[in-house]
Amino acid sequence: MTGLHCGIDIGSTNLKVVLLDEDGRVAFSRAVPAPRVADGTAIATDAPALVAELEALIIEGWRSCGHRAPLRSISTAGVGEDGVCVTKGLRPTGLAIPWFDLRAREEAALLQSVKEALSNTGIAVAADRTAAKWLWLSRHRPSEFQDAAHWITLTDFPLVHWSGRPFMSLSLAPRTGCYDVFARRWLDEMLAAAHAPPLPPLIPAGGVVGGMAKGPLRDSGAASADTLLVAGGHDHPMAAVVLRALAAEARVDSVGTANLVYGETSALFEAQATPELSFSLPPQGMLGVSCLGVMEFSNHMQPVRKDEAVFQAALRRPRFAGIPGAIDDSEEGAIRRAFEAISLRARLMFDAMADLGVPDRPIYMTGGWSRSTALAELRATIFGEAVHTVGHVELVAASAALLAAEAATGQALPLSHLVQPRQIDPVPAWLRAYEDMRATLKGSAAIPQ
Repeated sequence: MTGLHCGIDIGSTNLKVVLLDEDGRVAFSRAVPAPRVADGTAIATDAPALVAELEALIIEGWRSCGHRAPLRSISTAGVGEDGVCVTKGLRPTGLAIPWFDLRAREEAALLQSVKEALSNTGIAVAADRTAAKWLWLSRHRPSEFQDAAHWITLTDFPLVHWSGRPFMSLSLAPRTGCYDVFARRWLDEMLAAAHAPPLPPLIPAGGVVGGMAKGPLRDSGAASADTLLVAGGHDHPMAAVVLRALAAEARVDSVGTANLVYGETSALFEAQATPELSFSLPPQGMLGVSCLGVMEFSNHMQPVRKDEAVFQAALRRPRFAGIPGAIDDSEEGAIRRAFEAISLRARLMFDAMADLGVPDRPIYMTGGWSRSTALAELRATIFGEAVHTVGHVELVAASAALLAAEAATGQALPLSHLVQPRQIDPVPAWLRAYEDMRATLKGSAAIPQ
């Protein structure tokens, strides 16, 4: 059977679809705004409307490629904290509250008192965790739980809808705040405290969910009953799957709306409190623990974007003007200091990973901001080692397509057409100054925000 492989990234802002051919080339790539509706409190997501948006986008891409054969496989990746209760017939009982919605602050504070909250989950209980949203829904919209047969994450919902099989991608379980990443089990005390709805079986990334049931994708010819639906998982770790295929045990510096640094260790067997990192599972459920550091990036830069033309000109430079830490009142000086501050914080995250046993392997920088050579060079210098960029591919969606393809064919697609790694080296003259700044920050309680 010939055909294309489809990867979907269900993001906070956009839905992204990538179609890969059997040589690993991008045949189609497009993003559209994620559909949102008002739920009486704030914005939310209607899961069936999201599926309809994806179906239209997939059909558009399939037709634009001129393929007569149906898609061979489909997988999804996404954030993980948002989801919906569904009935036995897999019909949602309500709307999905976005992960960034903070209406559940009070509920998060209540859950922080549960003994299992941090010692086993490796993740802080906050308003953006699923556990807090479950407790909020049980208190404010209990009717959504009355007929609930399963909780389905928004990332997994399209595959559940198309296959008729409820499940949760393994790497999304820790995002709830109720999963023990060390013992690989749900925490009964946390589930009870959060009033969690029934949870479906877990499937690791690359696991087969099923085939495509009847619906618009089959009616259009874009899919058939033989189109394989494959579990994906948490977006940034999913992207790391591809990067670690390029370089074993690679670390990731993903710089987009948020900055997420990522690594994996087999040396960590219990939670070790650190302000820089949280812990999760590798998407494919391999032995070991994922270490994640997350911070705002785009919002951090807003105060120095007063003149967008100046800001973009600074990013387009082959190298930032000025020297490390210079007291420069110019707009470009302020831009450089803002990038320095947030990049030093990322360095502290990588330092914390090293302390927990994450191997000192190559760093791959991805995301929209990685297109700036000046920024990549600055971060390489602050990190004290080269970073590698991989081009402009939608890496999360492409990673989902690659995992789907491997499940369907039994072989990994070649990466040579998909990513074009480029090494960016540090600036030798800046290394000592940044190393001194890093040492000062590491020895103090101050972390640049």
